[in-house]
Amino acid sequence: MRKFPKTEKVSDLLKHAISNSFLFELEIEKLRWITITGVSVNKDLKIANVFYTALETAISKEEAQKLLDENVPKIKKYLSKNLRLKKIPDLIFKFDDVEEKAARIEEILSTIPKEKFNGE
Repeated sequence: MRKFPKTEKVSDLLKHAISNSFLFELEIEKLRWITITGVSVNKDLKIANVFYTALETAISKEEAQKLLDENVPKIKKYLSKNLRLKKIPDLIFKFDDVEEKAARIEEILSTIPKEKFNGE
């Protein structure tokens, strides 16, 4: 798939600005335990998939999702005040489970005897 430089720039801007909104605009303590891991904006810049992780000892995945979904209007308001974009894209928050999948793969690989890797 071809990369579009403008979408990459907007994705990067959104990633940093959304993280800043958690710290400076939204005074919700639990949001500080959520990390934005990436943003993917579609070609027409109308939709932004925002990927996040949460420190599960402080906030559950479900609670984080609910908190983010409830605060989309406030986040978009912060973005419109602080970014020079014609239109702020619709924000869709999605839990980033890459780390969990990687841990599961490592767990599976650790059960395979090492002899199999050496061709013995």
